[in-house]
Amino acid sequence: MMKALILCPTRGIAWAKRFFPNHPVYLLPFANKPAIEFALDYCFLCGIRDVRIVSDEESEVLRAQYRNGEILSMNLGFGSVGAIRSLNRVIQQNKEFCRDCDLLVFSGLFLPEYDKRHPLTLSIGANEIKGCAFGNGESAWYLIGRGRLNDLPSGWNGFHDGLPVTGTPVAGIQDYYRLNMQLAGGDIEKYNPPGFSEGKNSFVGRNVQIPGSARVSPPVILGNGIRFGHGIHAGPNIIVGDNCVIDNGTTIRDTIVMGNTYIGRNLEIRGKICWENGIIDPETETAISISNQAIVSAMEPDEYERSPFHQRFLAFLLLLIQTLPYALLRPFLEFHATLAECLTGQGKKHVMALHGYVLPRESLAGRLFRRLTLNKYHLLPYAAAGKMRLVGNCLLEATEHNERFIRDLPGYAPGVFSYSEYLCHENEPYQLELDEQYYAYAMNCWFNIKILMGILRRNLSSKSRGLQQRGAME
Repeated sequence: MMKALILCPTRGIAWAKRFFPNHPVYLLPFANKPAIEFALDYCFLCGIRDVRIVSDEESEVLRAQYRNGEILSMNLGFGSVGAIRSLNRVIQQNKEFCRDCDLLVFSGLFLPEYDKRHPLTLSIGANEIKGCAFGNGESAWYLIGRGRLNDLPSGWNGFHDGLPVTGTPVAGIQDYYRLNMQLAGGDIEKYNPPGFSEGKNSFVGRNVQIPGSARVSPPVILGNGIRFGHGIHAGPNIIVGDNCVIDNGTTIRDTIVMGNTYIGRNLEIRGKICWENGIIDPETETAISISNQAIVSAMEPDEYERSPFHQRFLAFLLLLIQTLPYALLRPFLEFHATLAECLTGQGKKHVMALHGYVLPRESLAGRLFRRLTLNKYHLLPYAAAGKMRLVGNCLLEATEHNERFIRDLPGYAPGVFSYSEYLCHENEPYQLELDEQYYAYAMNCWFNIKILMGILRRNLSSKSRGLQQRGAME
């Protein structure tokens, strides 16, 4: 049996904190794939299912990203230590996890070199040690037999070379840019690339909008929720992260665009890294902060989640209209409520406790209640206050599956009414996800009005469907 330790020390990554100060270093994207997932994928391909990630700074961030590893079909654990300088110390602090098993150890920020298309096997004698360190020894990986876990040489460089796979250290911004360009140029096919293959050296994520007037020249790697403007020329050799906009008339090539970034109109960008409000030149290792948001700017997810004024106003108006009939009918009806945690945004903190209400039983008062759509009355105060939208994404329970799903959307802002409800697909999970992906693409003010009026008109003229609805905040 073999397990794996993935060590994420802060030593040796000062360059990453300089250029990407607000980004977790071990989640830095390489071809839109977080750095640590290359090591996790290697473990999976080698048949290793029990992995512990040990960090001296970012353990909570990594835990929030991967939870218990179910998303990767692995058993993930997390640990925190002081400054990671001694392999002996780390193993002793995790001795229960390491007990009676061979151990694969990754340490530092580097790109392991392997090819998923060829079988991967790892084996080690009980009293053997194999390993190699990269560059100045800040990055390394080792294979340790179970009989040597308490008898390790001191220092990171005390092992001999002998692993079947090598790795490339990422010691600076030039290494980071060069490795990304190599991945875009075809090396990503050796790994598990994000997105879907659209031809040779072309990978595209979900909900990518490319108008007919845009020219896209492979190699390209495009994330989820990207919108290209008219007349742009994208590529060759570009990597664009999730939820980005490249506006009309811009030419961009040999460039990395980090996630949640806006690129303005009629620009020409070559050989750069665009991130938040700045542009990085990897060749000269300089970063330029740009104050003009019409050129390059960050696209905050909260901007999507914030309810527009016209939605809050309509929610308040509907609340006033429904107050009298709700007050008259409510005493004659009985509801059974169950508490549920529901998602209100893509961040981990965007969760609120809601009661789920079941529509009332068949009666005159019940029929009037359903036809007047009073089953949504208790949510309207929150829509009027901007805590959710009047019309938006379908409200989903806070499950790991749903959290993974909404992370792939350009944004997630649940509403009192949704496109899935408009199509009567609330109880069809697979169809609901397709509806949400379409809504992310087609959403606009008039489309939302169509959804709202369609649901209100249908409820007013139809019989009860007896669907369970989600309800008031605790």
